[in-house]
Amino acid sequence: MACGTTSNPTSSPSTSSSSSPSPTQVACVTSGPASSTWPSADKLPATPSITSVDLSGDVLTMTFASGTPAFDVATQPTAKFTTDPSGQAVTLGGTAGVKITLRGFRGDVKNYAGPNQVGSNGQIVLNAYELGDFEGVVTWGAGVSAPACTAVTASGSTLTFQFIRQPAA
Repeated sequence: MACGTTSNPTSSPSTSSSSSPSPTQVACVTSGPASSTWPSADKLPATPSITSVDLSGDVLTMTFASGTPAFDVATQPTAKFTTDPSGQAVTLGGTAGVKITLRGFRGDVKNYAGPNQVGSNGQIVLNAYELGDFEGVVTWGAGVSAPACTAVTASGSTLTFQFIRQPAA
């Protein structure tokens, strides 16, 4: 199964030999729904809904004021992105990229007040940058050292994006 695709829960994961065995297989995902505790945009407070963004190793963690928003994850062959809404070019570290789009925010407030760029000492993800906060959509880009995708875990008010190197085709 290629990273970046939704897995079929009835299929068994493929195995391959590697120098560091993994106790569990993780699957890459391309999207996820908002949690039942994520308020509709008109019910969100006029304060930032994203309370923190942390990049540690190959894991990007986003914490929200209440619940988790709907998200999309897209891989791309370069670390070149454009910002919303200006279209300004941004080049992050690495040779490939992953774009994370979060939906369901207020369009009339800044939804994250922290730093717009975070760095990492990870083997895969090098840095992440807030690309936009426009019309209720918040986007982040990640520069990665090789083609990668993400396994995503939603828990309480936190989305955790674990970056995974894509296998060679």
